[in-house]
Amino acid sequence: MSARLEVRQVSFDYPKRKVLDSVSFSAEGGEFVVMLGINGAGKSTLLDIVAGLRKPGSGQVLIDGCRVEGWAAKERARRISHLPQGTPPVMPVTVEQVTLMGRYAFADRWFESREDLAYAEDAMRRMNCLEFRDRLFHTLSGGEQQRVLLAACIAQCPSVMLFDEPSTYLDVHQQLQSFSTLAALAREGALCIAVTHDLNLALAHSSRVILLDQGTIAADFAVKDASTHPEWLSRLSPRLEFISTADGRGWVHYR
Repeated sequence: MSARLEVRQVSFDYPKRKVLDSVSFSAEGGEFVVMLGINGAGKSTLLDIVAGLRKPGSGQVLIDGCRVEGWAAKERARRISHLPQGTPPVMPVTVEQVTLMGRYAFADRWFESREDLAYAEDAMRRMNCLEFRDRLFHTLSGGEQQRVLLAACIAQCPSVMLFDEPSTYLDVHQQLQSFSTLAALAREGALCIAVTHDLNLALAHSSRVILLDQGTIAADFAVKDASTHPEWLSRLSPRLEFISTADGRGWVHYR
C-alpha cells in the first residue's frame, strides 16, 4: 500500500494567470500531509495534477518512479483516490452502490466480488455511514453525502489518497472523526494529502504542512515544528497567532 510521490518542477497556467510555478516536493506512504494557502493559491489545481486529471504545463508527477501522466485511467484509479471540491449529482442509487464505485477499477465488469463488498462495508463503517447503506444517496444531507464520498475513496484502497476540503458540510464531531480516520489510514501505510482551511484540524491530526503562496511552496515542515516556522501564519493572515501546547503541536488563535 505504501508509495513514494515525487512532484518535480510542476508549473501550470490559466489564461493570463500563472497558478503554479516550478513546484517540487516529495512524500512517502505513512504521511498525512495538509496543504494550506489562501483562495487561488493553486491547491486544488496541484491536487488535480497529482491525480492525473490535469496535465502540467511543465514538470512531472511520479509515483514509485513512474509518471502518472502515462497511466491509463483504470491504473490511476487503482493507485490514487481523489475527492474533489463539489461533486456532480449522483443518479438515484443507494449509499452502498456509491461506495462500491470506489471498487470499479477492480471489479469484473459490473460484478463486485465478496472482497469488494467487504472493502466497501469497512469503508462505510470507518465513515459512520454503514447505517445508511440501503438509503438513496440523494436523500441524505450534505454532510452525510460527504461521508459516503469519503467512504468511496477509502474503499479504493489506493496507496495515494487526495482530499480537497474533506470536512466540507460536516459537523464538528464528524470533522474530527474524518481527520482522525485519514490519520489512521496514513498510519496504516497510505499517503494522505488533504487541502483544508481548518488550521486547527490540520495541526491536531496531520504530520506535515505544505503552504502554497503565489504559485510556489512557501513553507514545508513537520507539524511538530510548526512553532519554529512563524512565517507560515503571516502568509495566511496577519491576525493569526500560534499557541504552543505541551505535546509540541499547538493551535491557532485569531486575534
